[in-house]
Amino acid sequence: MNRLLPEHERNWLGEVISGEGLVLSRSRQGVDERRLIDAALLRSAEALRLDADSARLREAYDRPGTLAARDKAYPINGPVSLVEAVMELGRRGIEITRYKGLGEMNPEQLWETTLDPEARSLLQVKISHADSAEETFSTLMGDLVEPRRDFIQSNALNVANLDV
Repeated sequence: MNRLLPEHERNWLGEVISGEGLVLSRSRQGVDERRLIDAALLRSAEALRLDADSARLREAYDRPGTLAARDKAYPINGPVSLVEAVMELGRRGIEITRYKGLGEMNPEQLWETTLDPEARSLLQVKISHADSAEETFSTLMGDLVEPRRDFIQSNALNVANLDV
């Protein structure tokens, strides 16, 4: 697993535990992670077939691949680097502009993004868990640092799309 990850995340350790299987674990930013590949899976026909083909598989997948697109070659070391390369390719020629509010836009941008009936989408937002939303908002926006830090630490690894 460490070969597939960026260098700053390569701290997985493996341990065989009799009767359980293979345990992969690491500590990242103060959060412990543990993954188990159970013994039954390791003894399965598929796993035994992969083990028998390990030399051929290692030959094919042990070195980085390359994604050649347009005028550039991207080294691919695993799924993460493949996604990053594809995302970079997708962003070429696109300009992303962020605004705090509609008042910061010039009239042309306001028409393109918000007022043009052909381009806009109107969504109705309903709050079915108002108490929970209020509690989360107070935790994140309140004056107390400790609850905010606890919330961020306990949810940090669950973030799928963070806009910074």
